[in-house]
Amino acid sequence: MTTLYGDISLVDELIEEFRKYAKIERPSREVLDGFKKLDVSLVYDTLWNRFGIDTYLVGIRPMFEFMKDKVYIGTAITVKEVSTTHEPITVVQKRFQETGRSRIDHALAAIDFAEPGDIIVIDGEGRDDVAIWGDNMAMLAKRNGVCAVVLYGAVRDVPRIRMLEFPVFAKGVSPRGSLYYLESIGFNVPVTCGGVQVRPGDIIIGDEDGVVSVPKEYAAKVLEYALETLEKENITKEAIKSSRYALESYPAGRPDILRKLKEKAEK
Repeated sequence: MTTLYGDISLVDELIEEFRKYAKIERPSREVLDGFKKLDVSLVYDTLWNRFGIDTYLVGIRPMFEFMKDKVYIGTAITVKEVSTTHEPITVVQKRFQETGRSRIDHALAAIDFAEPGDIIVIDGEGRDDVAIWGDNMAMLAKRNGVCAVVLYGAVRDVPRIRMLEFPVFAKGVSPRGSLYYLESIGFNVPVTCGGVQVRPGDIIIGDEDGVVSVPKEYAAKVLEYALETLEKENITKEAIKSSRYALESYPAGRPDILRKLKEKAEK
C-alpha cells in the first residue's frame, strides 16, 4: 500500500527491524523519581567520591534560556552516528529515493521507541560543525513525550526549537545539516558522548552545570549516597546562615570537627 507519505510496507519493515533493539533494561520508577531531588554537581560528586567514576560529558551544555533553573532526568536511549564517505548529495538523494531508507533512520527509531520521559543521546563524533538535530526532530520528540536530547555534536533551527521549548544539550550550533556528513548506524548501543561511554538504560541528568551519566548498575547506590550528602549539605547551609566566619562553617562537616577537637582538648 502506498500513501502520500510513502510505502507503508517499508515503514512496517523498518519498525520491525528496529523493534528488536527497543527493549532495554530500565531503572525503576522509584529510582528515577528519587533523582529528581538532585542536581548534576551533587550526582557527579557522589559518583566520583564514592566510586571513583567520572562521567561528566565534557563540552555539552544547555542551549536555551528556558532550560535555566531546571534539571532534566531520564533513561538514556542511544544513537550512534559516524562520518560518511563524502558522496555528491545527488547520489545520497537518489539512494534514498530508490530504497526509502534514510541516513537518520536510527535517530528516528529512537524517537519512535522512546518512552515518555526518556532522554535521547546521539553520538555525532563530537562534530560541532554539523547539526545532528533540528526542529522537525524536536517536534517529533516532543510529541512522543521525550524529556530532552543530548547531542555529541551540534543543533540547528535554534529559533524554532526555542519556540517549541524542547530541551537540547549540545556542543554548539551549526547551520550545516548532517545528511551529507554523517549517518546513523546504531540504535540502543553503547555510544561515546563527551568522552564518556553512555549505554541504553543509564540515567542521564542535565542542568546548567552540564550533563552527567549514571551507569545503570550504580544508580540505586548513587541515589542513596547522594540523598545522604544532600541532607548533610542542608545542614551546612543552615550553619552558613548562622555563622559569623566562613572558616567555621565550611567545608561541610567543619562544625562537627571543630566541636570534637574542642571536646578532645578539654579532656
